[in-house]
Amino acid sequence: MTELIPSEITRSAPGAGRRTLGVLPLVGIFFFTVSGGPFGLEASLSSAGPGMTLLMIVLVPVVFGVPNALVAAELSAAIPVNGGYYYWTKIALGRGAAFVFGAWNSIGSVLNLALYPILLVDYLATWVPDIARGKGLVIVDLFHGGFVVDLHWIVTVALILPMAYLNYRGSKAVSEYSVGMMLLILAPFAVLTVLGIWHAVSNGINVLSPFTVPGQSVHSSVAGALSVIVWLYLGFDGPSTVLGEVADAHRTYTRALAISVPLIITAYLLPTIAAIGSGLHRGSPADWAQGDFIVVGDALGGIWLKVLISLGSALSLVGLFMAILLTSTRVPRALAADAYLPRWMARDSKRFNTPVGALLASTTVVVVLAAVDFSSILRATVLLTLASILLEFVAFLVLRWRYPQMLRPVRVPGGWPGAVLVVVLPTAMIVYLAWSTAVDEAATFGTSLAVALLAVLLYPLCRRFVKGDRPDAEIDSSQVELGPDRFAGFGSRKAGV
Repeated sequence: MTELIPSEITRSAPGAGRRTLGVLPLVGIFFFTVSGGPFGLEASLSSAGPGMTLLMIVLVPVVFGVPNALVAAELSAAIPVNGGYYYWTKIALGRGAAFVFGAWNSIGSVLNLALYPILLVDYLATWVPDIARGKGLVIVDLFHGGFVVDLHWIVTVALILPMAYLNYRGSKAVSEYSVGMMLLILAPFAVLTVLGIWHAVSNGINVLSPFTVPGQSVHSSVAGALSVIVWLYLGFDGPSTVLGEVADAHRTYTRALAISVPLIITAYLLPTIAAIGSGLHRGSPADWAQGDFIVVGDALGGIWLKVLISLGSALSLVGLFMAILLTSTRVPRALAADAYLPRWMARDSKRFNTPVGALLASTTVVVVLAAVDFSSILRATVLLTLASILLEFVAFLVLRWRYPQMLRPVRVPGGWPGAVLVVVLPTAMIVYLAWSTAVDEAATFGTSLAVALLAVLLYPLCRRFVKGDRPDAEIDSSQVELGPDRFAGFGSRKAGV
C-alpha cells in the first residue's frame, strides 16, 4: 500500500501556487539565485591570483556546486512543494531540525538580501556623489555611522519597494524579468570574452600566470579563492522553494538545472579568462579591484562596452535581489504556517497567491538594514548558509535510508556509494572553509557560530511561547509518495495513507 507524508504535515501548507513556470523562466530564477554574472570575481583574482581563481572556478562546481545541485534535484523531484528544503528537512529529521534550518536560512537570506540594493545605490553614487552614504542629506546618524538615515537610504528604499511589488505579483512576473535581465547581462560579457581571448592569443599572454599572488602561501591562496567562489556557487537549491508554482515540477526543475549549471560555470570562467587576457594588472594580481570588469570592457571595446557592462552590473544586483526575495520568502511563510512565527506572516495574496505576509516582513527588515553598517555580520552569513546546506545533506541521507521506496523521479546515480560521495566532497570543502575562517577571521567565525546557536536556542522558546498547542500546517502531498517508514519499527507513528 502506498503511503504518503506523515500525517502531522499532510496536505496543503504554504499553498501550491498556480503551476505556470516553465524551463526558461526557471533558468532565469536559477541564474539570479546563484550567480547574476561574474561580478565579484575580481576579489578572488586579487586575493588568490589568476591561475588559482581559474582552477577554483572549475573545481568548486565539481566538488561543491554540482553535488549540491544533484541533491536538490532528487529531493525536489520527490517532494515538489512550496517551502522546498524546509519540508525535506522536516520529513527526514523532524520539527526541531526543520525549525533550525528555517531560521538559519531566513536569517542568512535577509542579511544577504540587504546587500544588493545597498551595493546598487553605492554604484549609482559613483555617478551621483550626493547619494553616497553619509553625504548630502543626513536625517539620522547614530552609533558613529553604524545606523544612518540619509539620502543613500532614501534612494535604497525607493529601489526596494518596486522590486518587492514585482515579487508580490508572483513568480511568473519575477521569472519573466529575470530571463530578460539575464540576456542583457550575458550579451556584453560574450563580446568581452571574444575580445579578451583574442587579445591574449595575439599577445602571448598566459592567463594562468602568476598562478598565485607573489609571496603568498598556497593555503592563503586557496582560502582566498574559496571565500569568494563558494559564495558565488551558493543557491542551487534555492528555487526548490517555489516548486509548487512550477509546471510538471520534477521534469521542469531537472531540465532547468541541467541548463543552469553549465551556463553559470561558463558565465564565470570565460569572462575571467578574457579579463586576465586583457593584460590589465599583468604580473600584479593584487591590484585587481571590484569593478575592473568594467575597466577591462573600456580597454578592450571602448566606451560602449564599458557602458553595457556597467548596466549589466546594475541589472545583476536588481536580479539577485528579486530572485532571492522570491525564493527566500517561502521559508518564513512555512515557519509561520507551522505556528512558529506570527500568523499574519502565513497570509497569502488572494489575487496572486504569493506569501504577502512573509514578503512584507522580509522587505521591512531589509529596509531597516539598509540604514545599518553590518558588513562583518554579512560575511558571517556565508558560513550560516553553508551550515544549512550540511543539514540539508543529512536530510538527504536520512530520507534515502528512512524511505527506501519513496518515489524518486530523479536520483543521484550510484546507489548508496553515489549518495555518500555526493555529500562527502562538498562537506569536506565546507569544513575546510570553516576551519580557515576560524583561523584567519576569528570574529567572523564567532559571529556565525553565535547566530547558529541562537537559532537552536530559539526553537524551544518559539515552540512553547509562540506555537503552543497549535498544530502544524498541512502540505499538498498529491505528488509525493514516501512508501513505508523504517522509523515505524522503532515506535514512531506510521505515515498516514
